[in-house]
Amino acid sequence: MYKIIKILMFPLLLSSCSSGYDFKFISTSYTDFCLSEKENDCLKAISQRCESDYIIDSMQKYEYYIDSDKVIIKFKCN
Repeated sequence: MYKIIKILMFPLLLSSCSSGYDFKFISTSYTDFCLSEKENDCLKAISQRCESDYIIDSMQKYEYYIDSDKVIIKFKCN
């Protein structure tokens, strides 16, 4: 039951973190993430942040029924 609650809380967290912004950066000690409704918004922001020298590790799209869809891009600046 705890696993189901944790899994359901992740999309809610993503939705609340990125609402009202074109994009949102989340940085950890190991990697960086960009959250956005549009893939191009994140790619432009990453390009500006990393001065066009970056590697995209993964890209995931989350689809919601109530809220707008979100894209999460995991990247690393060189």
